[in-house]
Amino acid sequence: MRMKEESLKEFVDFIIQERMQKAFSQVKAGKEPDNEDDVERKYEEAVALLPEEKQQAVRAYCDAIFDSGADAEQFFYRLGLRDGIRLHKIVKSIIKEIS
Repeated sequence: MRMKEESLKEFVDFIIQERMQKAFSQVKAGKEPDNEDDVERKYEEAVALLPEEKQQAVRAYCDAIFDSGADAEQFFYRLGLRDGIRLHKIVKSIIKEIS
């Protein structure tokens, strides 16, 4: 029975990951992720060229954008969680019917 539970957990994890990847791909359709270190370096270089007052304004603006990204992360987390719970209930009912 322990093996079935582990296999079921792995299956549910796999389905959740696939669902989240699909949803994320749909949101980011056609865009390739940039190398984060490279983007950060370019950002710092560009901001360093600005006067202090404008540096602060740009940093405040970017911080606001990055903070709004947290909403997307929460959305995908909840989407995955709902899908996982729904899938778990379905698989559990199937196993109950089979047993």
